[in-house]
Amino acid sequence: MDLRQLRYFVTLAEQLHFGNAAEALDIAPSALSMQIQSLERELGVRLLDRTKRSVSLCAAGTLFLDEAKRTLAAAENARRVAMMAGRGQIGALEVGYVASAAYAGIVQRLLARHGEQYPQVSTRLHLLDSPAQIRLLQQRDLDACIVRTHAGHRDETDRILLLRETLVVALPAGHPLAARESLRAADLANERFAAPQFGKEIGFARHLLEIGRVAGFIPNIEFPTKDFITALVHVGAGHGVAVVPQSIGALPLPGLVFRALTDVQDDAALYLVFRQHDASPFVSSLRNVALELGGTRAD
Repeated sequence: MDLRQLRYFVTLAEQLHFGNAAEALDIAPSALSMQIQSLERELGVRLLDRTKRSVSLCAAGTLFLDEAKRTLAAAENARRVAMMAGRGQIGALEVGYVASAAYAGIVQRLLARHGEQYPQVSTRLHLLDSPAQIRLLQQRDLDACIVRTHAGHRDETDRILLLRETLVVALPAGHPLAARESLRAADLANERFAAPQFGKEIGFARHLLEIGRVAGFIPNIEFPTKDFITALVHVGAGHGVAVVPQSIGALPLPGLVFRALTDVQDDAALYLVFRQHDASPFVSSLRNVALELGGTRAD
């Protein structure tokens, strides 16, 4: 029994006339009759009562008609779902992100636009630090990541630059430097730093090294953290200062002030990262939306 036979039976059951049903199916009446007989033999029951003048459904045929219609509808739905999934229009995306990407608003904008264009694709979000995201991406537990400066596995991943932010310095409100409207890199030479750091040049440590290079000092990262909020807690407790993206500086955090750096050209970038050569239509849809929002392909 196949879907074609079910379709033939349903058409005949609705028309109750071999000639009319055959015409609707664009086959010969004899071919239709043979298919119905084959279906009845396979089922081992008679579905239709036939005379030279009429065709009618018997009891088994009446019940079988309802089930056949449901089966054909389910098959059509399965076909539609498969085609939509193949075009990236339905399914699920596993997306990792760093908290600072949400503070910058880029996660919300990206997912809102994606949801408008692909309403039947659900997105599951995972708040993780950058190294954990890249690891899960390589393990195929994530489809895409939204991270800060991405180090490692660059030969295995592609990136889209989503956003660049200027850097600001977080200071305790009572710090002597807090009285100034802006700062220079040299002003930070004797400060202790709290910063997200996952290695010598991974995480925000790279930006601190650039600040040190500008002013000729090596930053003292005394409080390495996994995120900006923890770094700011250290600052608020008087443990040091922190350099953060501008969006973090817009947060209403008590006891802190934020000051611009006037002689540092470095900035904080956010990237959408995905596996190279990933043919998933879901990833392609997210990548396309990122480009629509002004993202650019990064080396």
